Amino acid sequence: MSSAEISEIPAAAGVAPRSAVVDEARPLRWIVSPKYDLCFFIGSCVFTLLFFALYRGAHQMGWLLGGDQILITYFIFTAFFDHPHIFQTFSRTHGDGTEFQRRKALHTWGIAAFVAAGFVVMALGWEVELIVFAAIYGTWHIIRQHFGFLKVYKALNGDRAPIDNVLDFGTFYTGMFACFLTDYSDVRAPITIYGNLRVAFPNLPAEPGEWLWVAFLVLLTGLGFRQVWRVATGQRVNTPKLLLLAAALGTHYFVFFATATPFLVAEALETAYHDIQYQGWMMHYQRRRLNARHVVLKWGAMALCYGLLVGTIEIFGLMRHGWEWVFVPFTMLVIWHYYVDGRIWKFSEDPELRDLLRR
Repeated sequence: MSSAEISEIPAAAGVAPRSAVVDEARPLRWIVSPKYDLCFFIGSCVFTLLFFALYRGAHQMGWLLGGDQILITYFIFTAFFDHPHIFQTFSRTHGDGTEFQRRKALHTWGIAAFVAAGFVVMALGWEVELIVFAAIYGTWHIIRQHFGFLKVYKALNGDRAPIDNVLDFGTFYTGMFACFLTDYSDVRAPITIYGNLRVAFPNLPAEPGEWLWVAFLVLLTGLGFRQVWRVATGQRVNTPKLLLLAAALGTHYFVFFATATPFLVAEALETAYHDIQYQGWMMHYQRRRLNARHVVLKWGAMALCYGLLVGTIEIFGLMRHGWEWVFVPFTMLVIWHYYVDGRIWKFSEDPELRDLLRR
């Protein structure tokens, strides 16, 4: 979910401005609990490293997809991580009667329009442009979700000083886009998606990325000195915020700068952390809104079945030249997920859900 949605939680949760003394006296606040947040919202960044390890060792799995490292990595990613997290969106859009009625056209005819648009794009021969659009939009979606969690941790812990806002948000965005621009600069040849499917991504100039790296390093240094100053003056350090910053920036640096992997593998490395973050958030929502543990298990099981089905279909399409059209419905559902997630978590439009999630 994007910062436009999730960042409204603290304000909605009644976190009013307080004196510095009161703020420092309060214990650190987490979205759910330290254990839960560290597992789903922060520590799940380790899945980026696990997928990299899987890719490096997958050739030994000769019994699966002929030992093809790329296909093995992508199948496990898309079947068990990515598409299950896409399906979980439906628990909010269709499993929640209030939300479904509020935007019924978007959740019915809107989905149909997205899928139909995908087939039109394919008919016009714009599948390459669709892949480029989905990749860039997906990266922006991931960045905004991390940014949303960052804002939550700041607001929950009264971390509102102007200098902290500049350092936190500046460090986050310069770091994220320095990684992104570095990866998309000096792209001199089309990138191979898989087999004969090749895509020409935008070849951006190197200078903006280099400038952002300098700005990032300056801001990161300032952020570090700011924490030292807070400790030295007896002020509380917002540990959840710093851990989230380290996890988000660290994974993007690893994916976009520190490693060079095929496109489908890079997609898995970039997105796996985001997927687990989202699953954690949806389970929190399901427990609070839908009010039963069996509901969480039901949606989890359905999401896994959907992921296995879609993952199998996508691998089938990748292995057979000319079958790229089988990706269309699922690709468009992913893009629909990017779009609709920016609308369904606006708590200013749903006070009941706001009050429920703050307890």
